[in-house]
Amino acid sequence: MEPLLGASDGNDGEVLDAVNLVAEAIAALGITVTDAQGHPLPGVTDTVAVLAMLQQYRQQLVRRGRMEDAVGLGDLAKRIAALK
Repeated sequence: MEPLLGASDGNDGEVLDAVNLVAEAIAALGITVTDAQGHPLPGVTDTVAVLAMLQQYRQQLVRRGRMEDAVGLGDLAKRIAALK
């Protein structure tokens, strides 16, 4: 997640580079995006995988009482989703 956090104030190119770095790390670690039953979802794009990881991270922040940080990352998630 560090590349995304570092690029959150950067331009769109920097954010897209960070998305690619995080997606590569997700793949290298063998992490898969699953449905509610735990089945891997086919054809998940890098962006979708990163957004899923970001959502999980935001949920952890909320559980730890870091609501402001979670809200800020929600803004980053919207920005990532809008990138083409």
